[in-house]
Amino acid sequence: MAAVAPMALAQGISVQAGYYFGESFSGRGAAAVRLEGVEIGAHLPLLRLPLSPVEVRLSPSVVLGGGLRRGSDDDGTIYRLMATAKLSQPGGSTYLLGGMGFARVEPRGGAPFERTEGAVARLAIGSAPQVGHLLPQPFFELAYTFGPSEFRGWTVSAGVRL
Repeated sequence: MAAVAPMALAQGISVQAGYYFGESFSGRGAAAVRLEGVEIGAHLPLLRLPLSPVEVRLSPSVVLGGGLRRGSDDDGTIYRLMATAKLSQPGGSTYLLGGMGFARVEPRGGAPFERTEGAVARLAIGSAPQVGHLLPQPFFELAYTFGPSEFRGWTVSAGVRL
């Protein structure tokens, strides 16, 4: 019985990885700053509304801006913690995702901007095609994050639901 409990808790958890394309913002000395890089996140189910296609989730994520390449982007890390709601299309694979939360960005390696915190929101459209009886199930998302200029940008990601 004790071995079944962790499996039941893990059911419905999603993990994902993608690429974040941040918008430009003004840093120290009016320097133009742009964060771009790998985004890693998860969706932890909190509540599924009965007789409804809505699921409420806790969605932490981290963006490793500038960590993989040299070039026009700056080095910084964005941490986000959001409450999200997923609205699934009954009988279909398409869904919408909306959420609100808190984010913090921290510069790395002398990047020309200050640590900043603020409220953020996110809208996404996704697809979770049914692939037989495979576990985990794959999904794909395109998301835009709103908020202060340091946090605004697009993410393209893929993941799996356990």
